[in-house]
Amino acid sequence: MWMTLRFCMASLLAVFSVLAAAGSLSAADDEPVSGVFKGNGKEAKLAYVSTRKGEPFADKPTIIITFTEKDHSREKKPDIKAGFGDFGSALIITINDEGKIIGCVVAHTAHEKKGFSSVGDINMSDFKVNDGKMQGKIATDGEQKTFGQTWEVNIKFQVKQP
Repeated sequence: MWMTLRFCMASLLAVFSVLAAAGSLSAADDEPVSGVFKGNGKEAKLAYVSTRKGEPFADKPTIIITFTEKDHSREKKPDIKAGFGDFGSALIITINDEGKIIGCVVAHTAHEKKGFSSVGDINMSDFKVNDGKMQGKIATDGEQKTFGQTWEVNIKFQVKQP
């Protein structure tokens, strides 16, 4: 009887371990930002993301998405301070309502020049808006060189719509 009980307990522990691992996988999927953001070969961990309405572009609405290493949730317009490094490394993306990138500011702490703009080297894919949330993937085609500095982006994100 003790052997049967031990076997049952071991089986239950194995099942709980599998469930816990599956839960941690889905928790990783729920991270607001995940992936790679490098400047001059140094990686930064973008952990925070927010959105706000931007100025119209070609008479169409825009959204500014601000990604930072440090919490910027208390700022009304975090993109402005983020561009100057106030929240560690940052990536500030402006998109149209279809998810096309129309503005990009790269502000990595490893760069000598803070907050440079580079629109043509970065793209959005898998952009979706559903139930008040936006999600997508933002990536460069490998490492880019701008103003003598290198940078690379390959991140996934999910955030509330503004």
